[in-house]
Amino acid sequence: MNKSNIPKSLHHLIPLVNKWGISDDSERDILVENSKIFELKELSESISDANADTLDEWLYAPPMLENPSFEYIKYSNFFMAFEYARVVLKNKRCSDFL
Repeated sequence: MNKSNIPKSLHHLIPLVNKWGISDDSERDILVENSKIFELKELSESISDANADTLDEWLYAPPMLENPSFEYIKYSNFFMAFEYARVVLKNKRCSDFL
C-alpha cells in the first residue's frame, strides 16, 4: 500500500487493513465469522472516534468517490469487516450465555 494515499492518522491500521480489507463480501464475511473472539475484539476496537471521523471524511471525499485508489478500496472493505465483526462478536458473546 502506498502510505501517501492514506491519511497519516490511519497509517497504524495498515496491518489490519491488509488482513481484513478483502474485496469479496463472502470471503470477508467467512473470515470474520471464523475468527476467534480475541481477533474480533481487536478488529472491533481498532477504530477510535477520532479515527472514525478521519475515515468518514476520507471515504466520503468527492475526489475519492470519483476515482477511488487501491488504498481507499482496501480501507472501505476493512470498514465493512469492522462493522460486521462488531455484530458477530456481540452474537458470540450472547451465545455464551445460552
